[in-house]
Amino acid sequence: MRLEKLGIYNFRNLQYVDMQSLCTFNFIHGINGSGKTSILEAIHTLALTRSFRSHKMESVISYGKDDLTVRGELRLSGGVETAVIGVRRPRKGPVLVKLDGDKLSTAGQLAGVLPVQVINPASFALLEGGPAVRRQYLDWGVFHVKHSGFFEYWPRYRKALQQRNSLLRRGNIDPGLIAPWDRELEAMGALIQDARSSHFELLAAAFEEIYRRLLASADIGDLDVPSLSMSMTSGWKDGEYSFAESLKHNLAGDLRAGFTRSGPHRADIDFRVGRLDAGDVLSRGQIKTLVCALKLAQSKVLLDQGIPTVFLVDDLAAELDERRCCAVFKELIELDVQVFASAVRRSDLNDDWCLSKPLKRFHVEHGVVSEC
Repeated sequence: MRLEKLGIYNFRNLQYVDMQSLCTFNFIHGINGSGKTSILEAIHTLALTRSFRSHKMESVISYGKDDLTVRGELRLSGGVETAVIGVRRPRKGPVLVKLDGDKLSTAGQLAGVLPVQVINPASFALLEGGPAVRRQYLDWGVFHVKHSGFFEYWPRYRKALQQRNSLLRRGNIDPGLIAPWDRELEAMGALIQDARSSHFELLAAAFEEIYRRLLASADIGDLDVPSLSMSMTSGWKDGEYSFAESLKHNLAGDLRAGFTRSGPHRADIDFRVGRLDAGDVLSRGQIKTLVCALKLAQSKVLLDQGIPTVFLVDDLAAELDERRCCAVFKELIELDVQVFASAVRRSDLNDDWCLSKPLKRFHVEHGVVSEC
């Protein structure tokens, strides 16, 4: 699967962009504020109907405009069939998503159509940020596997959670009122946990291999890198209780707190070096290498299930040295994915990293995009 054409309208300072005959590698450069990152942001919006930089889409729509539109033409696996995706986001009203001219009722229907993986400066909070960041990372992979059913289970779980929390905030309530929501949480929570566990098992194996190769390619000696382990926590003491038992056991405490303190919404991924938190042990360079390996591993798991990924790489040279950048691009070539990468200077994106794979360069200045 490749994104062959991209049209962007009223997206930040990009009033009108028409990018044709896109390649395997697409390098975009321009000074800060020129609009280069906005191109990556627009592709993300095409794939998931939202920006990776802002949750407030009103701020993404060009000043003085009523809406933004992103349109993309995909060449599907096999190279014969094509698909056209269109996303329109107005300042007011619902998002409009079309696939081959047909209106989609939910964003979940886009699952697996155009999975995009982002590597940008914010990505490096994956290890040091809060559990919500790591849950989002884990669920990205589960969401794109259609047969996992995750995009159906999760909304139902969230609705039940909101209803339960609303009751908990009332204080002393009849347990009979909360029981129906507990049953819904238990049912959806079990399905969510199963989907996450199956995906995590594959993810951990792929990560271990890619992380080791990145370190070797960057000529980092094994003696310099401590042994690393990763594990998934369910969000409750699953070694002691089932989720259903946990809800009952914690009810009194939940009533005092006013919210549900256990469940899949509290899940996390734990990274350890021995018994120590990896974020406290690894160097900045090692943390960034680890995060890149996690992003690459997600795409490897999906690719093994027949789902290719598009990578959006923003200013990698500002975060990693030449050796590590080269190692990351070597893995991207191995995955045979399409890449859109941005940088301030042309020299920050080295042609040699692509190893003779098809490459096209674009320059952005004041929101105007030109081939170069």
